[in-house]
Formats: sequence, structure tokens, C-alpha cells
Amino acid sequence: MRKLRSVLVGTALAGALAAGIAAAPAQAATATTAGTASVSQAQYTKHWFSGYSSFGRGESRGERSNYKGYWYYSNGRYYFDIEAWDHDRDRQNTYVDFSYHDNSGWHTRRFSTGGHGEWKFNISARGGFDGFRTHIGEGNSRDFDWGNYYRHSF
Repeated sequence: MRKLRSVLVGTALAGALAAGIAAAPAQAATATTAGTASVSQAQYTKHWFSGYSSFGRGESRGERSNYKGYWYYSNGRYYFDIEAWDHDRDRQNTYVDFSYHDNSGWHTRRFSTGGHGEWKFNISARGGFDGFRTHIGEGNSRDFDWGNYYRHSF
């Protein structure tokens, strides 16, 4: 009986030791992967911005269009990602005006959607890019319910 207990305890101890040795490389690999992921994510920081359109006669606040976006700087370029939603389904488009300033003055890009849109683009920092502003409007060519500007300078 004593020999049987010794054999069982020895087998259990050997199994636990083998499992620990097998788990060590997996834990080391996980730590290495996590370390690599955190380094790649730490290369830039996202900066968020957002806004709402104004609302016209007969519209509630819930029917306004809105946008949200972020920017980050990496390798001499500013990267932007902007999403916009038109909530009221009134067959009018939603417009997002993105204006940026550099050594040549102000430049405007207009993006448009009838429901949901997403736009990704980048701008070089070489031309003296020093800030941007954006706002959202909704309507037709005669009448836009423009919201307030979001402004950011560098």
C-alpha cells in the first residue's frame, strides 16, 4: 500500500512538473506577443473630435446629423478618419466640411452622405500643415443647417 501511494504521488508530481515546463514557453510567447502589440499600438495616439448639425424647423434634436472622427500623427503625416450619420431620413444629404491650413492658405474638402459615410485620408506635415476645422450640415443646395465648427491648431 505504501509503495502504491509513493508511485501515485511520484506520478502526480512528475505530471505537474511536466505541465509547468510545457506551460512556460507558452506563457513566454504570450508575453512576447503582448509586448510587441503594445509597442505597435504606442506608436501614435488618437485624438477624437465630433459635432452635430443644427436643426431646422419641425426637426427635433434627435433628427440632427452628427459626425465623429479622430486624427493621429505618424511618419510625417497626419491621418484622419471621419464618420457621419444622417438620422432623419428626409432625402437631404449630410455634408461634412473639412478645412485645413498650411503655408498656401486654407483648403476645404467636402464629404457627403445620404445615410452613413466614412472617409479616411492623410495630409503631409511638410507643407506647413498647422491646423484644421470641421463642421457638419444637412439640407439641400439652398439651405444647410450648419453646426458649430470644431477647430484644432498644432
